[in-house]
Amino acid sequence: MSESSRDTAEGAGWGAAERGTYRRLMPHGVEKISWLDPRMLWAARNGVLASWFGDPTGGTRARWVAQREAAGAPADKVIRRDDPDRFSFLVIGDTGEGGEPQYAVVPGLLREGRDTAFAVLASDVIYPVGSADDYGAKFFRPYRDYRAPIYAIPGNHDWYEDLGGFMRVFCGDAPPLPPGPRPRPLTRAWLRSLLWHRPRAGDGGRLEEARTMRSA
Repeated sequence: MSESSRDTAEGAGWGAAERGTYRRLMPHGVEKISWLDPRMLWAARNGVLASWFGDPTGGTRARWVAQREAAGAPADKVIRRDDPDRFSFLVIGDTGEGGEPQYAVVPGLLREGRDTAFAVLASDVIYPVGSADDYGAKFFRPYRDYRAPIYAIPGNHDWYEDLGGFMRVFCGDAPPLPPGPRPRPLTRAWLRSLLWHRPRAGDGGRLEEARTMRSA
């Protein structure tokens, strides 16, 4: 039985590697995510707004599903692969801060996952709000040397811009959703819409450049 990462550094895949070498993988000028920073709290305000004024995510999800079905996505959404009966894969979760906590585990992940068939990134791919232009430093760069497909499940932070960045990256560069129905004035939904965080103009302009890091 292999050692556990709970017990030894070797079990986490570090081996004899020099500590701190992961910093060479990181981009310069990484923005630090701090949930004590009022700017971060304001950017991620949609979670609070949804709890106060009602959560529109179910309707947004239904509109994405309808758009993908209209584009020819299979109804069962099952990923079919020609893998043998036995294979291994990685599961990674809550990754996308783009700073040292994310990059520090990459050397061990690459070592332990070198023979895996694919990886599943389970929730919160990109902090704080799932912006498309954050995918370069927080997804494509840290996993550029992982030579297998990566599938993903969105978390609440990926939904804070109505899943637009996630859908572009993981669902065939899906076009933006058209605007939903306008809420009636002076309703809870109307109040929510006045404060709702939306993608900044031009978001995703650096996405094509970022894709080159995992072009295969």
